[in-house]
Amino acid sequence: MSTTYMLGMTDLFLAETDEPVSFSLFRDKPVDTEEQYLSALVASGDYFVTLAVTLEEIAFALPAGCVAQYQLQDIIGQLLRLQNHYEIGKK
Repeated sequence: MSTTYMLGMTDLFLAETDEPVSFSLFRDKPVDTEEQYLSALVASGDYFVTLAVTLEEIAFALPAGCVAQYQLQDIIGQLLRLQNHYEIGKK
């Protein structure tokens, strides 16, 4: 478990500048945000659909009629079937 602290200027009415106030975040230990992101997706049940949407964005950016576009659409269909019928369990 980690604790996050936000430090910033609290006496804004005493500030003599028009510059935006910046804040800093400090944590008491390193955080693996990629691991947390994936864990949150898996826990929410949205992992497969998130992958499908990402691949759909890639497919949309490809030229129309491109072979890779059709291949990505097949993979997207498979991911959506997995989303509807399976859950991911941690090993």
